[in-house]
Amino acid sequence: MMESVRDFPITIAKSANATGKTHAAARVAVWFYKSFPDSQIYTAAAPPESNLKKLLWGEIGSLTEKCPDLFKADTLKNLHIERSAQSFVTGVTIPMSGTEAQRQAKFSGKHAPYLLFILDEGDAIPDEVYTAIESCLSGGHGRLLVMFNPRSESGEVYRMERDGRANVVALSAFNHPNVVSGEDRIPGAVTRAITVRRINQWCRSLADGEQPDSECFELPDFLVGEVAKKQNGVPYPPLKAGLYKIMEPVFSVMVLGQYPAQSTTALISKEWINAARTRWDTYVLEHGETPPAYTQAVMGLDVAEFGSDSNAVCFRYGGFVERLISWAGVDTMTTADRAVAEYKGRSVQFCNVDGTGIGAGVAPAMQRNGCIANSVKVASRPTESTEMGEFHILRDQLWWACREWLRTDSGAMLPPDEGLVEELMIATYEVVNGKIRVMQKSTMRDVLKRSPDRADALCLSFAPEDKSGRIFPYL
Repeated sequence: MMESVRDFPITIAKSANATGKTHAAARVAVWFYKSFPDSQIYTAAAPPESNLKKLLWGEIGSLTEKCPDLFKADTLKNLHIERSAQSFVTGVTIPMSGTEAQRQAKFSGKHAPYLLFILDEGDAIPDEVYTAIESCLSGGHGRLLVMFNPRSESGEVYRMERDGRANVVALSAFNHPNVVSGEDRIPGAVTRAITVRRINQWCRSLADGEQPDSECFELPDFLVGEVAKKQNGVPYPPLKAGLYKIMEPVFSVMVLGQYPAQSTTALISKEWINAARTRWDTYVLEHGETPPAYTQAVMGLDVAEFGSDSNAVCFRYGGFVERLISWAGVDTMTTADRAVAEYKGRSVQFCNVDGTGIGAGVAPAMQRNGCIANSVKVASRPTESTEMGEFHILRDQLWWACREWLRTDSGAMLPPDEGLVEELMIATYEVVNGKIRVMQKSTMRDVLKRSPDRADALCLSFAPEDKSGRIFPYL
């Protein structure tokens, strides 16, 4: 990547996660600044501003601390290093609000004998920024370095690559010294253990006679026989030689540094649902529909928004889910009264209520009747993240928690409920700008021709607790 910046006007670094591209970009910035006395270097990252401060300028800041003699003649400020008013390295923030013209203006009119632009998370930077930069590179010794994780084949960075307007450098985890050697030679970078675990999590070995396609890759020889542990400490089987099929598109992005063959994928596998259904039937044959002894339920209540919707209640006792209950009606007090009756007819820890819109009054009404009820704002900020990325809103986190429960919990049991199964099966997800987004409820409604009330009730039973045992966001 560094050599490409030296040799080519435009460099695109298409990278897997934690390969060191930002670390290298900071050194490119300092090299260019110190090599060319009349240089100007402009750095930027996709909003918010913290991306620029913590990542690229975090690396630049570490260089100024490690090599103070190199910068003793410079003036050091926040997101700015200068030797004069005409020669500097600076950070330019991209406003999240404002017009296209305002964003373009922040990058227009930059001219110097030696000019370098460095853009981090370039796939999420607005097109108008690239338009402005292109106008600045028309004369002199100009360079542009764009770094990103290739999440989707769209946007100006993709078009630059597609049209051959840049030199593309691919940074795959399979080529990283830590992964190739099996030693953590570069602290903080991707490791062999993480890479092997991701292969096990997100890929499968190609079956005998199965034809490879664009979602397949060949396992590097140095990873054959490698063993990684699950996050609970249980080891996976050793990796076999040969071709592997990518089951989760995020593997292409995070490990191979390639565009995924598809930008969206099914959230919940039919195989996981079938396994949970089989376990429920097996349990009921032996124990009846009585929940496991010494367990209390977490109650999820999805409140009807419109006249055609249903109120749905789910009682989940650890892995065992009762048959769901639903009823029509959008009256808050009627819904609360019915929910209280269902709550008090069982051993329940607490109830998580969708507190959006009409549902806002249900949890307080239940509390007044002696229930522990929490109003969960599903459109609020998420409280957790995953290795695949952050969540867009809390609703995405709850659906993902349900997904992981079905995928990883050998005790997960789902009742016979065609509506619930259909709602779980219809959901897809995609990773957009590093954030996991589950299919929107409005889209599910369009596809199903009804609201996914039953699946939402189940997902509400996974609302997270803080250390005090409270559910949040709560009232």
